[in-house]
Amino acid sequence: MLLAVFSALCFGASAQITVTSATFPVAGDTLRYAVDNDPVNVNPATPPGGSQLWDFSSLQISQSFETIYRPANAGMNSNSFPGAELVITGQTGETYFNVTSNRFEALGYAGGDPAGFNLNVLAKFSPPIAERTSPLQFFDITAQSTYLSLPFSTEQLPDSLFQGAPFTPDSIRIRLNTQRVDAVDGWGTCQIPGGSYPVLRQKRTEYTTTNMDIYLGGFLGWVDISQFGGGAFSDFLGTDTTVSYRFYSGTEKEEIAIATMNNELSAVETVRFKDNGLTDSHEPAGISPGSANIQAHPNPAVEFVNFNCSNLPRDLYTLKIYNFVGKVVWKGDYSLSGNKVIYLELDDFKKGTYLYSLSDGKGNIIGTKRLVVLKP
Repeated sequence: MLLAVFSALCFGASAQITVTSATFPVAGDTLRYAVDNDPVNVNPATPPGGSQLWDFSSLQISQSFETIYRPANAGMNSNSFPGAELVITGQTGETYFNVTSNRFEALGYAGGDPAGFNLNVLAKFSPPIAERTSPLQFFDITAQSTYLSLPFSTEQLPDSLFQGAPFTPDSIRIRLNTQRVDAVDGWGTCQIPGGSYPVLRQKRTEYTTTNMDIYLGGFLGWVDISQFGGGAFSDFLGTDTTVSYRFYSGTEKEEIAIATMNNELSAVETVRFKDNGLTDSHEPAGISPGSANIQAHPNPAVEFVNFNCSNLPRDLYTLKIYNFVGKVVWKGDYSLSGNKVIYLELDDFKKGTYLYSLSDGKGNIIGTKRLVVLKP
């Protein structure tokens, strides 16, 4: 009996992996991900412990994308981030990273503002915040805190933000304080479409408090309006809590899966997972085989929309979005075949009803449908 117990303990110990810095991204890496925006039958929040099986093989692909890491000096704002080694260039800006033997950390961001006011911002984490640490082992717990400040001149902001206010401040400053706790509380096997991996599970709990100051000049200086309710900005202020379960392997640079919970922690809101090249094998719900089609999801949309295209003959296609009077407000050309997803951020779109239309290289319309855009 003692021999059996000892053997079981040895087997359990050997089954636990250690995630090293070899899985940190380096310049030239392209990491491929897929996202399921409406996951069903997945449970990442099992009780802590080892030798578990997390079966996410039923995940569907709502969208897919690539993250390309380049040398920091390839970025337009590299001089503002001395010591950075890597940069990710997105549609609206650049994110810079530093890499050491035990930390892969975000330094900050430069580009379009997250509020969608068409402003350029330069935001630095103080101190830098580690996205990943090494070596990562079962029972590891890491606590971090960081601060971010975004100042704006009121001349840069829409006049509508201050309508009805008794005065207009000289400038405003958004302050974000983040507290993050990462706990590796499980190990086992994670199954996703196209692969099965030995993993560590890390539970990440993040508290982000947003405050806003206005500069009134004179002896008043900066005044924190959060303590007065925030006025027209009240919806943006306060503390948000985000809980996600992150699954890391010892061999893959992509996270195998990141499952983000809803605010009540009662269900999984989204799952981002390693894309094993099966994008074309999943067809959007409601699309009949054999017929070319396009469908927007989510619809209504808030921050982004995916245009799920299916059964397309290889050709050059044009996607157009029209406003309610029939004017083209957005257009994109794509070389497509089979089943593809076109991802579009809606920062520049106002609240309202639009039409979207996909046409082939000869001008034949594949489909014209309605898209509803909502804004907070």
